Amino acid sequence: MTMKLNISDEIRALLEQRHILDSDVQQAIDFAESSGTKLVNRQTGHFLAHYRPEKVTFWVEYTAGDKEFIIHNAYSHRMVIIQD
Repeated sequence: MTMKLNISDEIRALLEQRHILDSDVQQAIDFAESSGTKLVNRQTGHFLAHYRPEKVTFWVEYTAGDKEFIIHNAYSHRMVIIQD
């Protein structure tokens, strides 16, 4: 499936500064949407997804549109999430 991302120029600049690729964003959203593992901010309606392909965890704040995902923020950390 090809995922359409809607990324503003401001967020695009942040992604580039943080060395986050579109593919990193797509993988985080795909993981969240397919597994249901995501948080929701009840005030904004934004979802927060995470994905850890290697030693870096990527976090993506987004909303789902009709045919696209709108990216509001993204960042990464070298961390491990332990789930019980």
